[in-house]
Amino acid sequence: MAKLLLSKSDEEYLEKCATQMKFSYGIIIGQKSEPGKYIVVHLAKNDEEESDFPDADSSATVGPQKVDQINLQSLGNQWLSAGKMIPGSFNVMGLFVAGVSKDYVDDSSDEFKSAKRLFFDMHNLLKQGHQFKSNEHDDTEYIFLTYSSAAKKAASKIYNYVANGGTFSPLDYRFVEKPFEWYTFECNYELNDVFPILDASEKINIEVQFQKTIDTVRNSLNASEIFLQNECVDDGQILDSYIKQLHQGGGRKANSDESYKATIFLPIKCQNTKGNQRIHVKEFNGTIRLSGVVSSRVWCNPKNTIGDVKRFIREDVIRSLMARIQVYCDGLTEPNISNDAIFISEPPRRVYFNVNAGSGQKSIQFSDYIFRGETPTVAAAQAKQILDLDITPDSISADLEGVPEDETFSDTSFEMPTTDKQKMQKLGSLDPAGQRDLTRTMYMLGIAVSLLVLVIAIVVHYFMK
Repeated sequence: MAKLLLSKSDEEYLEKCATQMKFSYGIIIGQKSEPGKYIVVHLAKNDEEESDFPDADSSATVGPQKVDQINLQSLGNQWLSAGKMIPGSFNVMGLFVAGVSKDYVDDSSDEFKSAKRLFFDMHNLLKQGHQFKSNEHDDTEYIFLTYSSAAKKAASKIYNYVANGGTFSPLDYRFVEKPFEWYTFECNYELNDVFPILDASEKINIEVQFQKTIDTVRNSLNASEIFLQNECVDDGQILDSYIKQLHQGGGRKANSDESYKATIFLPIKCQNTKGNQRIHVKEFNGTIRLSGVVSSRVWCNPKNTIGDVKRFIREDVIRSLMARIQVYCDGLTEPNISNDAIFISEPPRRVYFNVNAGSGQKSIQFSDYIFRGETPTVAAAQAKQILDLDITPDSISADLEGVPEDETFSDTSFEMPTTDKQKMQKLGSLDPAGQRDLTRTMYMLGIAVSLLVLVIAIVVHYFMK
């Protein structure tokens, strides 16, 4: 039977949600570590219609009070927003519900029937996709976790999506006393690429072009090789075995508090892979240039394979890139732009914050993105709203990605409109005729000095004889 593993702090969180609000719901973030085994790393209550908790003696209610009252749009927004803040090694795996009633742990109750309809609608919403996709949404199974404060008991199921509805299958759950073990892998992915815009229309949809750019980067990453600690490691090896071997040579004990280095080696561009292929030269109407470094961190459990680690890193780089592009496109007033328009933008940088610090577990981190001039307070507010995390701004690691120099965005030599070039030429060359005369004078003066030296040498030679 499939198994869901949670920590004791998750049980305490469910109890808190059930008693404070009498009904709460939210997302489950975790990792499918191996077939039939799911590890929960964080539960995040949805803040729909969040307000002060009603008094215990009051009959007033706030927000939904049962599953069929859950706002699908609110849940979908939280689901998609959290997807941009979690590393590539984790996913939003499903939905949890916590309340007072014992119906929440009775799989024959109306609450479970309502949950089937909710998952069906949620899958279709996610299938439509967000503005940018890291991959096609082909997940067809979701975790449904419920908790009743009256029964002091939880229940869990796996929802399996089918086109005409969906079914629940058994899922065993267990609250684990021992903290979960995680290994951290870090990588810096450098981007300095120019992508052609082949659309010949007068108006170009910049969002469509960015999606093509993401697809190109993904294809490049999928064709890459990832070295761990500067070594090429077999994809089928179990991570726990690899870490032990890695430390045996140095005489050190494997330590999950360490971070391990990953390096992405991309295929050589324009290489002849099939022998008969030729490089094709095409005309295009514009370019998108991406330049900078993407910081990546993923957390893997000992039962993951090396292939899982590499897949997580690739997914994390793509998620981070998409999150920045999404922020940029959200600020556009009009996605359709003329093909001669020039846009230079500084994307936000990635910052990290601890998720379960102080809970006795090995600390993992989620991330957010802030612009130049913004303080980590912005990320702290997002963490509270989307992930129900109370973090302080000074606990956020904001120095892993540097702020670009101002000259990076003031240098317009890469692509500049003709009118701007003409202005720069006028400013940089106020008297071109004067400059030509000065150059000619210096040239003639050099010749004269050379002739004078030659004459003096002849005279001295004549008298010395």
